[in-house]
Amino acid sequence: MAKFNYKYKNIKRIKKIFEKEVQRQVSELNIKIQKLIDYKTELIQEKENEKRKILAKNYVESKELHFYSKFEKYINEKLEYVDEKIEELKKEKKEKIEELAEKSKETKIFEKLEEHHKMIFNAEQNKLEQLRMDEIAIKKSRKD
Repeated sequence: MAKFNYKYKNIKRIKKIFEKEVQRQVSELNIKIQKLIDYKTELIQEKENEKRKILAKNYVESKELHFYSKFEKYINEKLEYVDEKIEELKKEKKEKIEELAEKSKETKIFEKLEEHHKMIFNAEQNKLEQLRMDEIAIKKSRKD
């Protein structure tokens, strides 16, 4: 019996490689987003710690208040930057997810095509096998 050879095997393999690459990119974006969220949490915690230090004191000098004011402004600017960066990464992630969906569709198309080709191949092989069996049966009947 002949062996099934899918003529689009290389294309299917390449499509899977592209799909896996996009999956890798999505997970890298997830990691970057999570790191930025963790950094944002650290900044908020640092801001709260400084605020508690100032509020815990009985007497606060004006230069300390001035420093805290500048510090708070600096942290708020950093938080805004981190939020913008997170939003950019989320948009990029959304685009990559859409690209991944497209790549998955392409891969599934080639998988379905392979199944279809294999069914046709098997049907043809069954017909050939049936013809061989019929020939053998005819030869046996002639000998008798």
